[in-house]
Amino acid sequence: MKKDIIAIIGLGYWGTIVTNTVVSMNKFKKIYVYDSDHQRIKDIKKKFGSKISYTNFDKIKNDNQIKNIFLATPPRVNYKLLTTLIKKNKNILIEKPGLTNLSYYKKIKKKIEMSKSRLSFGYIYIYNEYIKFIKKIIDTNKLGKIKYINLQRQNFGPIRNKVSAAFDLATHDISILYYLLNKKIILKKSINHDILGKKNFDISFLNLICGDIKIDINVSWLNPEKIRKIIIIGSKKMLLFDEMDMQEPIKIYNNYVAFPKIDKFTKYFFNQSKYIFKGKSRSIKLKETKPLNNEIIEFLKKKQSITDLNFSENIIKIIKNIHKKQL
Repeated sequence: MKKDIIAIIGLGYWGTIVTNTVVSMNKFKKIYVYDSDHQRIKDIKKKFGSKISYTNFDKIKNDNQIKNIFLATPPRVNYKLLTTLIKKNKNILIEKPGLTNLSYYKKIKKKIEMSKSRLSFGYIYIYNEYIKFIKKIIDTNKLGKIKYINLQRQNFGPIRNKVSAAFDLATHDISILYYLLNKKIILKKSINHDILGKKNFDISFLNLICGDIKIDINVSWLNPEKIRKIIIIGSKKMLLFDEMDMQEPIKIYNNYVAFPKIDKFTKYFFNQSKYIFKGKSRSIKLKETKPLNNEIIEFLKKKQSITDLNFSENIIKIIKNIHKKQL
């Protein structure tokens, strides 16, 4: 199989992880890296040595052999970088959220249409085997009609200076929802707290709907315990995905509620215990692959990803609406 050439721009926290992953995959003829911070270049050189090639932005931009680019750069510089790289017909995988200014999406769409570029956004949970499994469970109606979804993503740090916890964390959960449900999602209301006084929310509670499905998201970077959970309540069964549970990440419960229609006369005599059914549960542990590897492999297949401009724009629209829907 012919090996590809890839360039990684941005060698901060995530860019370093991407570089490490790309090197370990052993699928590339050449790996170029670039960052405007020379200290980061030195650190990367110390870690990887001759396994990667160190270059400048002009080389990446103008070299026709460098077609595939991973952008792990701050959102504030991404519009300018994308504009330049799209003109050169590069294929770009950009780390989420990528673009935080909604006006940029239409402009970038036009530029993409006039070029031979492909643009994908790095919403990594779409490539998680457990999320794929949950989608299959939903699509095959194993849980029945979905009534409610609760997503929790909390930890103690890392705390970002330029964005809120919702921008940093809830974007993951909203991307999961769009992937699982494939329908329009609307933010109804939000409760947000700026505990650290940074003029950015550290904790957010988001209340959303997707058709008849009620959804809650809770994100925080001020929780001493790391929590990553998804709870799905269906008309037939319930599902719990606990990413922190290494032994039983997914549990499916044969629990459901079958309340009869209650009028104002019978509600006083209604015994709800007769209509709450608790069945056996089963645990599921899959053979895991590495989501970042999967994402990069998918990007190299030279076809348009599900996490395209429209996908990312829908997520950012919800996040941008948080202030307007604040209680």
